[in-house]
Amino acid sequence: MSGDRAVIGRLLDELATGWATGDLSKVGPAFDDRSRLISAQHGTASGTDAILAALGADTRDRGFIHRATNRYIGIDGNRAATSFYLFGLMHDGRDKAFLFGTTIIALLERVESRWRIDDIRIQAMWSKGDPQMASHWLHFPGDRGWQLGAPPPVIVSELHAPWHVLPDLPAPDDLQEALHELYARYAFAVDQNDIGLLVSAYAKDVEGGFAPLGNLSGRDEVVGMLKNFRHLAPFWQHFGEVVAVQDEGDGQHARLIIGRIVPDRPVDESGRTIYAAHYQLRAVRKGGNWHICWSDYRPGWFTQDTVPAFDIGRPTS
Repeated sequence: MSGDRAVIGRLLDELATGWATGDLSKVGPAFDDRSRLISAQHGTASGTDAILAALGADTRDRGFIHRATNRYIGIDGNRAATSFYLFGLMHDGRDKAFLFGTTIIALLERVESRWRIDDIRIQAMWSKGDPQMASHWLHFPGDRGWQLGAPPPVIVSELHAPWHVLPDLPAPDDLQEALHELYARYAFAVDQNDIGLLVSAYAKDVEGGFAPLGNLSGRDEVVGMLKNFRHLAPFWQHFGEVVAVQDEGDGQHARLIIGRIVPDRPVDESGRTIYAAHYQLRAVRKGGNWHICWSDYRPGWFTQDTVPAFDIGRPTS
């Protein structure tokens, strides 16, 4: 299983890099005539050549700067369901720029000795800047969320999220991977407004500080308040990555710090990764999966060299 996860992880990395650079040669063999692309921006394409042509249109003039985060890989026998986030910056080298954030879901099948991408769904969640940089796109989501007249989304979490396609899979054995995927599940749930999936990310006795909502206790309070708060937001997309992990040694609890990435400023003046805020999280393992049992969200910039210390149990909201 760990070998399959590594292979699929490399494939997703090659997909993201190939899309951004225009060199799709490494990921091309993962498609065949039965593969499908379903994209709100590129339309529908079937077969290797059509899919690569659709994605390659984004780099017809030049590649774009990108970063991929929030990866999840679920494997059940010969089937895999995956997701990740990607934000990209198209720039003409002068004064035109176009920034966008996407959610990507890929379903794979093991065919003989390789993994084939059967379906890939791409949905741009938001964009800002000059849309002429991607004039071939079919739809440009703005910063106001869904608007009357917008086309139907190609990603509906309750139907397409990997946790629903292959439900009830156990967490990876590797603690770092398991906790990263716990955050990916939480973020996907709140960003897609999938409250059922959000419930699965929390322990029943979760508590902590949930800025700007205040200190909350119990899953009823936490999910209820986040549900109401989410309805006020035109869109959310929580790019983040694990920057610290601490195993508590009892086999059931672990601590983690998630760095929140803001696409407008992902690096500092020196090119170092920079984070706009962080989550202090404690997780508990129950029934083969990890759940958040304590949380505190803390705004404040830091770099990969100045990660905050663990500070569990002291809510700050």
